[in-house]
Order: sequence, then C-alpha cells, then structure tokens
Amino acid sequence: MNFEIIAVLLALAVLVFGLIYYSITKENEINVKLRSIAQAVEDLHRELYKVDKRLSAEMEIVASLQESAPSVSRAMHEQADHDMNQLSIPIMEALGHIEGTFGAYKDKTENRLRYLEERIRNLSLPSSISGLDDEKVIGRYNQGIEVDAIAKELRLSKAEVEFVLKINQLR
Repeated sequence: MNFEIIAVLLALAVLVFGLIYYSITKENEINVKLRSIAQAVEDLHRELYKVDKRLSAEMEIVASLQESAPSVSRAMHEQADHDMNQLSIPIMEALGHIEGTFGAYKDKTENRLRYLEERIRNLSLPSSISGLDDEKVIGRYNQGIEVDAIAKELRLSKAEVEFVLKINQLR
C-alpha cells in the first residue's frame, strides 16, 4: 500500500516538474517574443517622434506662411495631413498584425493550459494524500478560515492546503 502511494506521489512529482519545465520554456519563448514586440514598438515610437518633430516644423512653416499667403498655407496643411495619414497607415497595420499575433499566441497558450488542467483533473488521485485529512482542510476553508491559518493549524504547508482546495475545485 505504501509503495502505491509513493509511486503515485513520484508520478505526481514528475508531472509537476514536467509542468514547471514546460511553463519555464514557454515563459522564455514568450519573453523572447515580447522583447521583439517591445523593440518593434520602440522603433515605431521613434518613428512617430520623428514624424511629430517633422510635423511640428512644418506647422511652424505653415504658420509663418499663413501671414503672407493663406492659400499656400491651406495647401501645406492638407499636404501635412496627407503625409501624416500616409505615415500612420503602415504603423497601424503593423500594430494590428502584432495585436493579432499576440492574441493568437494568447489563445493558443490558454487552450494548452486548459488542456493540461483538464488532464490533471482526470488523474485518479487517492482520497487522502500522504495522510492528509482533506475533509478537515475543506471544512475549515468553508468556515472562512484563511489558507495560512489552516496550514498552521493542521501543521501542513500552504502548498498542500492549496493543492487540496484546488483538487476539490474550491479555489
């Protein structure tokens, strides 16, 4: 009987370590992608800054020309608006693409996480893990006692209490 419990605990430990490794790997991949997105956003920000400076300079020129030639001023204003619109189109397209890529990656990651959670729920676990009386933990949690207090009272780790609550879908 003890060998079976130890085997189940070892299997769970391997599964947990596998999940941790998977999470770390995915987090590293996400960090790499986020860095590239951050770099792209920074480049776009620099480009917008340049465009803003250029627009400010053109607006100053337009203001000085308004005094001497109102029709020239109107034409330059329209040209500046047109230039600004032309410069903003690729930026908006790039941001839309980044948003779509990030959204798709987020959905894919959430689906994988749901799949893993469902697989973990489907594992057959013994009614009491390593002598832990699940009913005591659940009863105290239902009474509104904090997880830390339950762990201290039953001389368990906080992770064990949270594990019992999660398995019983209370948290």
